[in-house]
Amino acid sequence: MKSLISRGGLLAALLVLSLGLSPRPGLAQSPPAPVLTPIQVAYLQAETRRIEDAFVQKVMLITGASREQVLRAIPAKGRLTDRLPRIYNSLERDLKAPLTDEQQGRIYAAEGERKQALKDLPAQAAAR
Repeated sequence: MKSLISRGGLLAALLVLSLGLSPRPGLAQSPPAPVLTPIQVAYLQAETRRIEDAFVQKVMLITGASREQVLRAIPAKGRLTDRLPRIYNSLERDLKAPLTDEQQGRIYAAEGERKQALKDLPAQAAAR
């Protein structure tokens, strides 16, 4: 009985995977992340904390919520949940009042700024 994958096909698949090539020509691989020095890693971590803290401060100013309320509203990293609706709902529950459309829009804008800053951060760290 013939196997589903011929010996040559299996070797080709292993070669493709070991070289990090795409098994299908139309799929592009993302470039490898740059290797950072310890100083660059420290910069990356410090800037990430600064960006996250700036977001918390903006939300505090927009809503009048305390730092603890805002931190509690932000879902843990890696949680499979929509970040903004979770923040809105949690703050509304804690503040016992609905957020206005303007407040939600300003939080949405602050989240966009946070995401962009975090996206640009690895390149900035590599350039240092």
